Amino acid sequence: MSPTGRGRALLALAWNNRLSRGYLCLVEFLACYALFEDFYLRADTMFYVVPMLLTAPTNFLFTVAFAWIPTDAPFYLGLALGALVNAIALGALVRTVRRRRTSAATPV
Repeated sequence: MSPTGRGRALLALAWNNRLSRGYLCLVEFLACYALFEDFYLRADTMFYVVPMLLTAPTNFLFTVAFAWIPTDAPFYLGLALGALVNAIALGALVRTVRRRRTSAATPV
C-alpha cells in the first residue's frame, strides 16, 4: 500500500463512522468555544480544560512534544492531533466490532 493509501485509510477510519465524526465535532465545538472565550470574552475560566480532557492521553504527548513553541500553539496543536489519533482509534474499534458482528452472524 502506498503512503497516500495509508493516509487515506487512516482518515477513513477517523471520519467514516458516526462515533468518530461525533467525537471530532464535539472536540471542535469545545475547542472553538475555548478559543472564543479566551480571545473575545477574556474570561478567567478554565473552560479550556474540557477539550483537553476529552482528548486526554494523546493530547498530553503532543503538547509536551511541541512545548518548545513559545505561544499557545502547542495546546491547540495537541488538541487537534490528539483528537485525530483518538478518532482513528474509535474508528478502528467500530470497524472491529462491525466485523465481529458480521462474522458471528454468518452460519457455519
